[in-house]
Amino acid sequence: MRASLLKRFTYGNFKTNRQRIANFPAISNDLGELLQVSGIAQTVNFEHIKQHDYGSYITINPMQEVPLGPDQDFTLPHNRGRLE
Repeated sequence: MRASLLKRFTYGNFKTNRQRIANFPAISNDLGELLQVSGIAQTVNFEHIKQHDYGSYITINPMQEVPLGPDQDFTLPHNRGRLE
């Protein structure tokens, strides 16, 4: 559940792409940590999530516009270790 919510917050759910997740340090670091767990990043296709979320709601996005970005590197070190 946590993974799904973080992925959707990052790229999906129509019109939530107004700010980069990097603007929210706690959430950004949590997602970075999650995506660095062995096997998780390989199951995530952010482009597919975006295409589906922005292309599926024709009534509120009739032009099916999909925003560019955000392009974030989740392989960078996170600061979640400080919480241990």
